[in-house]
Amino acid sequence: MVGARTVHDVSPEGLWIPGYAYPDAKQLYTDYRLSVLHKPMYPLVVVLSGSGALELGRAVFRTPEVRTVVITTPAGRDALAKAGASRFGSVAIHALDTVGDSIDPLTMLQFLRSQFGVQILLHEGGQTLFGQFLAAEAMDELFLTLSPQIAGRAACANRPGIVQGVQFAPNSAPWYQLLSLRQSADHLYLRYRFKRGGITE
Repeated sequence: MVGARTVHDVSPEGLWIPGYAYPDAKQLYTDYRLSVLHKPMYPLVVVLSGSGALELGRAVFRTPEVRTVVITTPAGRDALAKAGASRFGSVAIHALDTVGDSIDPLTMLQFLRSQFGVQILLHEGGQTLFGQFLAAEAMDELFLTLSPQIAGRAACANRPGIVQGVQFAPNSAPWYQLLSLRQSADHLYLRYRFKRGGITE
């Protein structure tokens, strides 16, 4: 799952499939999905756009073998229909009801599970969408990469962090338990599991 801003921030040729993200493992991943998991060659790509303002010329919408589901609002569905999204056979547009100005993360998960059989969802959305899923306790695991480079923030620049749009009090902030840690050169790859009930003394 990615949000509209993430789609727009990557290359127009960007595809959320192994052959694009990590070409060296393309065949291994394909063989595993087909022979072991008995699933289609590529995973389902889910794009969230409340407004429906998507650049439909991008590869993710025009690659027939990559199934893409766009979750949007009724207004977003109308905007996408007007833009001609229905002409792409691999793209399905689904409008869900909103809570305030946004679509509830748990509603999205229930929809994907019931309509597309999604049991595991990899969330690669930006800091706003990620924050909404955290606030809804809809993140079971967190994969975090630590790289030895410090970007910093200037007072005049709004450089976003990992979460934006929500903040948590100390007694309600989500906590995660470390499951594994791997190293590649100077990078650390951490895997965490959501710890219900928060931290314990």
